[in-house]
Amino acid sequence: MERIKMYIDGEWVSSSTGAYRELINPANGQVAAEAEEGTAADAKRAIAAARKAFEPGSPWRQLLPEERAELLNKAADLIEERAEEMAIAETNSVGRVYKETRYDDPYAVAGTFRYCAGLVRELKGEAAGGNGDLITMTLREPLGVCAVIAPWNYSIGTMAGGMAPALAAGNTVVVKPSSISPAATAMVFQAMEDAGFPAGSINLILGPGQELGTVIAESEDVAKIVFTGSTQTGKDIIEKSGKSIKRCAMELGGKSPFIIFEDGDLDAAVDRLMFGIFLSQGQVCVAGSRLLVQESVYDRVCEMLKERVPKIRIGMPLDPASEFGPMVSEGQMKRVLDYIEIGKKEGAALLIGGNRIVEGEFAKGYFVEPTVFVNCKSDMRIVKEEIFGPVLTVQTFKDENEAIAIANDTRYGLAGAVFTSDMGRMLRVCSQVNTGILWANTFMEYTPAVPVSPHGQSGMCLDGGIAGLEEYTVLKQINLKMNPTRSGWFEGLDDTQEV
Repeated sequence: MERIKMYIDGEWVSSSTGAYRELINPANGQVAAEAEEGTAADAKRAIAAARKAFEPGSPWRQLLPEERAELLNKAADLIEERAEEMAIAETNSVGRVYKETRYDDPYAVAGTFRYCAGLVRELKGEAAGGNGDLITMTLREPLGVCAVIAPWNYSIGTMAGGMAPALAAGNTVVVKPSSISPAATAMVFQAMEDAGFPAGSINLILGPGQELGTVIAESEDVAKIVFTGSTQTGKDIIEKSGKSIKRCAMELGGKSPFIIFEDGDLDAAVDRLMFGIFLSQGQVCVAGSRLLVQESVYDRVCEMLKERVPKIRIGMPLDPASEFGPMVSEGQMKRVLDYIEIGKKEGAALLIGGNRIVEGEFAKGYFVEPTVFVNCKSDMRIVKEEIFGPVLTVQTFKDENEAIAIANDTRYGLAGAVFTSDMGRMLRVCSQVNTGILWANTFMEYTPAVPVSPHGQSGMCLDGGIAGLEEYTVLKQINLKMNPTRSGWFEGLDDTQEV
């Protein structure tokens, strides 16, 4: 059986202890592959390799910006050539349907690599005249070792979002993917090795998140951590990293409001809503998990959901016709089912779904029905807490002010959407709902050329555009005096006295 190895200092290596982990296919509960189970010692070795590769005079540091861009572009080409195998590996690891992984993940990585490659020459400093012949300038320099801790959902796309700008800016990287989904990540590293990235510039470690994450957070050789995952884990990383004063970029939990006004296009709204909550079985940070619908169209929207949600094609993930697959693991499935029971006890009413699917070929997989709760209130746990599954809660509102108040009644602030034909209302709602990204009359469409930053306990980072790339640099000020002179501060010194 395939054993996925770590990539440290230009070599594919095993765990220092020989330990490995079995990777389970969530569609059938069977072992799909094995992965090395790295240790703290392995993590330290990877960090040391990245630190060495960052030293002045190393092959990586000697590369010109356009040469770094060439490597990123070459890797992007190889990733696209291997898109099929990456998609299958990702589908077998996390259960996202082939229809999604085949046409999204590898191309998202390649696109991010190419976009960041195109920005390498945009990292510019400034210059200004000072007093007399003093010239002051700034330089943007790479930070050093950047550690990217990626989640199991959208594992390679999320990894690329931290890895590509870090490398484009001249940093070296250490990547720690989720223990659940390292297969596609290893394939990306293979493509980067084949593209010619120098030894130590890119490093891949595998193993338990808490042990390896602690090493990364506490290491004085790591300049920045890029983490995507739960809010609690993000808090733990920030606390541990405080000992060494490093930068942290965090994209954490979400509980995004999806607001439908009576004058919105209901057909498009419900279609985008279903895409926003049931894509990847709801295991998406920005999932539109809280539906807020105006009272006058509540019945109509509920009827549309009752009609359309049962038509979602639930199937085995590698079936090209499947639109909805299993949860990523047995543990995640149990978590979602527990929340469904909590919702029932809190007084919410099931409109659709709510059960595990165990018939036929689904018997040994981790499938949960697309689920919709109505009669929900803001103080319910299913409304307030991130479930990270295919569970939609529905609340009603009377007017614009109440919609905004309900939308903002959360500790999160990652994303949101509003459907309305009133341009004034659209702008008011977008300006007053506290989220990092808002969609109006659409959902999950965006361009990487414009930066985005989460609000509240959804994290702290700046991604996208030149502003996002600058987050992987440190600003240095240089003051140049063309003609050296004495300060004249100490009056006791004779101007002719030698010093």
